[in-house]
Amino acid sequence: MEKNLRIARLYDEEQAVAFYEDRYQHGYMDDWCPEKKRKIQEVIRDLPLPERGEALDFGCGNGVLTEIMRQALPGWSVYGTDISATAISNARLRYPGCRFVEAGNPAFEGKQFDFIFTNHVIEHVFDLREVFRQMMRFLRPKASMLHFLPCGNAGSFEFDICLLRTDGFNPRIGNRFFFEDEGHVRRLNTEELRCVCESYDFKLAREFYSNQYHGAIDWITNSHPRFVLAISDSSHAVDQAARRRLRKLRAQLLLLAAIRLPTQVVNKLIVKRHKQLKHFLGLAIALPLYPLSRPADRYLRTKAREEWEARKLDRGGSEMCLYFERP
Repeated sequence: MEKNLRIARLYDEEQAVAFYEDRYQHGYMDDWCPEKKRKIQEVIRDLPLPERGEALDFGCGNGVLTEIMRQALPGWSVYGTDISATAISNARLRYPGCRFVEAGNPAFEGKQFDFIFTNHVIEHVFDLREVFRQMMRFLRPKASMLHFLPCGNAGSFEFDICLLRTDGFNPRIGNRFFFEDEGHVRRLNTEELRCVCESYDFKLAREFYSNQYHGAIDWITNSHPRFVLAISDSSHAVDQAARRRLRKLRAQLLLLAAIRLPTQVVNKLIVKRHKQLKHFLGLAIALPLYPLSRPADRYLRTKAREEWEARKLDRGGSEMCLYFERP
């Protein structure tokens, strides 16, 4: 109940701004994994966009993916905007090749773009219709949009886990899945987002999906062990068969997470700037196990990439990427 109340507060604009300001001050979304960046670049480069134009990363956070957009669109001017002043400040320092403006800045009013990109923004926003109205004010008549976000379609590994629990889906909070980050206030399916965009005369032109199975295993076992325990919790199973399935799944996921952990630690700490004693100790523990851990980590990442290549049009994924054009 307390968690639901915290989530409900995010439907208030002022409380949402305060919530994310605090998160960004504590390192929220400081970076994205290389595979995520590669996938976004691949999708953007394959879109039917002109050689030149102006693009906006709406909800850009620390600007990591704004820079990826700039690399994917070399002839374009690329901007980023966010409700967090901390995030915008971080982005300006890190990526001087892009232009960043805090949401609501009067100097930004009236500015329009040929292309808007969002990555895992739509599931966070306090008022979906109002935020789309804001995006529409930024778009020129012949414009397009690309949205990456969690997918509520049936068929994914995560959807099937939710079916095993009495509380798997929360219809009072946008049908979000039980294990989601508390900042998520909804989980849309393809048709729901299509309908929202069509109300603003945007037509679905391309659609891609990931994390049907191997991609989900990859990101779950690459997460903190607490999350692995949470997503495989059997205390709310719908019946005994579901409880047994969740317990078996927990054992499998924990084993994979434990095998991958040394590789994760090494990859994270080896590039960390300003290392402290605890970081060197972590490396000293993880490095001897790295040769045993690395093959399993590489295998899962490879399977996830192969799944993306083979099944990107399969709607049964837990992440979707929808491209809309306005005729």
